[in-house]
Amino acid sequence: MDKATFSCIVFGEILYDCFPDRTCLGGAALNFAWNLRQLGFPVAMISAVGRDDLGRQAKDFLTRADIGQQCVADRPEPTGTVDVFLQDGQPSYTIRSGVAWDHIETQPALDQPPDLIYYGTAAQRSPANRPGLEHLLAANPRHRFFDVNLRKDAYSRETVLFGLEAASIVKLNDEEWEEVRLIADVDRPVDLIARFTLDCLAITLGAKGAQLHYAKTSFEKRLEPVPVIDAVGAGDAFSGVLAAGVLLDTNQQQVLNLACTAGAGAVQHPGAHLQLPDEVKAAFD
Repeated sequence: MDKATFSCIVFGEILYDCFPDRTCLGGAALNFAWNLRQLGFPVAMISAVGRDDLGRQAKDFLTRADIGQQCVADRPEPTGTVDVFLQDGQPSYTIRSGVAWDHIETQPALDQPPDLIYYGTAAQRSPANRPGLEHLLAANPRHRFFDVNLRKDAYSRETVLFGLEAASIVKLNDEEWEEVRLIADVDRPVDLIARFTLDCLAITLGAKGAQLHYAKTSFEKRLEPVPVIDAVGAGDAFSGVLAAGVLLDTNQQQVLNLACTAGAGAVQHPGAHLQLPDEVKAAFD
């Protein structure tokens, strides 16, 4: 199937990761869009940036990456920033509030249901964003990819449950799984799939690999250790490849293997916007 025929919409944050020694464009939603676009899928973002230098730089990046930005609003609030601190390559985050992506209010007219809508938890922290997300989900997209990023002060039990109830695909890491399991009152991945009628559930395990769960079967990929420079964006690389595989109905074990390869490649380089490994790109040519 020609990938150009797909319609993929990414709802969420555009922000800058501020490390002690550098500032990098990021945000889970933008990172996901960047990775999916690398694999040849058309992608449009619904977000907001400030009328400032960071906002202009972000829009320049979207232009270069050929990511649709017609629904990226210019706001009077500053472009979002996050303070990131690394310990042994693993990040911790302090997310600034009162920024542009707290006001994602665009509700585009859709001629037909999108093939995929991506959304996360962080962008739901603002009540102003929820009508726009609900508008997109009401369009009955074929796939609804919920990326569970549980950042401090950027999610609630209600937003997690809303995300799960709307989703067909859920991705989270092993620590997030333990919290979501308690929120949803389930014991096993298959129980979460049954309760929310999910098509699939992906659980990343950091350096150990990942699992991909379905109602009647599961797959696992174990990884050999690799040097970790910066784990920021590794989960987003995994998510982009997983979404591409789901869209193309690729063999499930192969999709998991490729997604893990993408995540492992990302941790070996600083920053979130890296070229996916050649073997991953070649698999989707």
